[in-house]
Amino acid sequence: WWHRNVARAQYAVQGWRRAKIYPDFIFALQRKDGSPRITLLETKGDQLDNLDTAYKRDVLNFMSQNFAWDETVPAGTLELVQKNGETVEAALILMSEWKAKLPGYLS
Repeated sequence: WWHRNVARAQYAVQGWRRAKIYPDFIFALQRKDGSPRITLLETKGDQLDNLDTAYKRDVLNFMSQNFAWDETVPAGTLELVQKNGETVEAALILMSEWKAKLPGYLS
């Protein structure tokens, strides 16, 4: 499945700056080995390749490299177990790169 995320109204990523990052798209994929993956995708026009874009790229790369499901369960809550190998990947793609890079994120 995929979802077009609505900025400032739906899913956001909180980096180390105050403003949140609202990825443009969220995809749920199944890899060839059968394991699931969630991909967050932020797109930017090439004219917007600036310090803010570099910050978003750094946050999304950090998230992809360090993601782990939280194994703790607060008292009085329902425990959801993620033992199926599901991963989360996040990326920023410049508009001039989407034809070359997007297929890799969707396979």
